[in-house]
Amino acid sequence: TALRKVTAEQQTLVDDLQRLIETANAPIFGVDAKGRVTEWNSMAARLSGFSKEETMGKLLVDEFITAEYKSQVASVLARAFQGEDTA
Repeated sequence: TALRKVTAEQQTLVDDLQRLIETANAPIFGVDAKGRVTEWNSMAARLSGFSKEETMGKLLVDEFITAEYKSQVASVLARAFQGEDTA
């Protein structure tokens, strides 16, 4: 049926995007609105020394950012959550 076709196409897209994130040559991480880690790719793990399993659900700034950068990273995240361009 058409619904099954659309569902299969959506799943293919999700799989492709997950593969792209995981195999990227750059660290990629995601956080939710509370600052908890929701994504952590293999390059982020390699560079940080923290596995995806160690980071998921934990507060990025509190647990994985060094003291000297905590306020800067927290500020960037706060602005991003407000919809501001932080690049």
